[in-house]
Amino acid sequence: MTVPQPASFRNPARTGFTLVELIAVIAIVLILMAVGIGLLTTSRGEALRTGTEQFTSLVEQARTSAITRRKPVVLAIAEPGRTDLGDDQCRVGLFELEAWKPGEVNEGRLIQRWQVLPMGIALFGGEVDSLANVKDEDAISLTWRAGTESAEMPGLVFSPRGGLLAPAGSESVVVTFAAGTYRDGNAVATGKERGKVVRIGRVVARPWQMNQ
Repeated sequence: MTVPQPASFRNPARTGFTLVELIAVIAIVLILMAVGIGLLTTSRGEALRTGTEQFTSLVEQARTSAITRRKPVVLAIAEPGRTDLGDDQCRVGLFELEAWKPGEVNEGRLIQRWQVLPMGIALFGGEVDSLANVKDEDAISLTWRAGTESAEMPGLVFSPRGGLLAPAGSESVVVTFAAGTYRDGNAVATGKERGKVVRIGRVVARPWQMNQ
C-alpha cells in the first residue's frame, strides 16, 4: 500500500535564486555598467574633440571672412538662454558689421547659418595661464535681421586686417570647452574629462589648441 505524501513533499515549487545565480547576475550587471561608463567616456571625449576642432575652424573662417570682406566680422557664441533659438544646444554664428562700435549695440548680418556644437559640451570661464577667457569678458551686444533679433553673447570680433578687435586688450584670449550641459542658462560640468582650450592670438588672430 502506497502512503500518499503531503502536498509539501510532492514536486516542491522552486522559489528564489541560488547563490551561483545571484553571483552570475551581479557579474553581468557590473560588466554592463563598466561597458556603459566606457562608452559614455568615449562619447564625451569624442564630443570634446569634435567641438574643439569645429570651433577652431570657425575662428579661422571668421578671420578669413573679415579679411576678404574688408569689414569687421563677429564670431558670436550663442549659449542656451542667451537667445531665442529655443533649445539647449550651443551655437556659433558669424556676423558681418559695417563698423565695430565697442560698448554699443552693433547691427550685423548673419553670413551663414548658425553652426551647432556637439551635444554634451559646454563653455566654461576662468583664466588659463593668465590669459583672459572670452566667456568672462564683456558680452557683445548684437542685433540682426533688421533689428527683429538681438542678444548679448560672448564672442570675438575680427578686424579687416585679420587681428582681434574684441575682447579688448593686448594679450591672447582663450575659449574653454569641457564635458557639460546647460541648466537655467548656466554651464554645469558632467564629467571628469580634461577640458579643451583654444587660444586666439591678438595681432594675427589665429587659433590653436593649447592642450592636445
